[in-house]
Amino acid sequence: MNQFKDNRDTEQATQWLKQNGIKLSQIHEGAAELFQAQKLATRTLKDCGSLLEQNQAYTLNNFLKQASNKKLRLKITQGQCFKVMNIAKQAQRRMAKANKAR
Repeated sequence: MNQFKDNRDTEQATQWLKQNGIKLSQIHEGAAELFQAQKLATRTLKDCGSLLEQNQAYTLNNFLKQASNKKLRLKITQGQCFKVMNIAKQAQRRMAKANKAR
């Protein structure tokens, strides 16, 4: 019974990571900011990609491409992560403003 719960929990965690653009093999590589930025970049492109400017979408896609490459992932700086988080926050504000105008 306990092993079933552990397997189910592991499967749910793996599924959540996958939905947020994080591979299970990368879980031990990088800082917390990297994972947060990766999650926000994935969600922003999925949910409100149409609200992004062209250079913002390029930045998010480029960041996700770097994050998926093992060698480039280790070179991602905290500043890059914060830039991605700022873009995601701007997109969230635009989406909230659009929803409020409806």
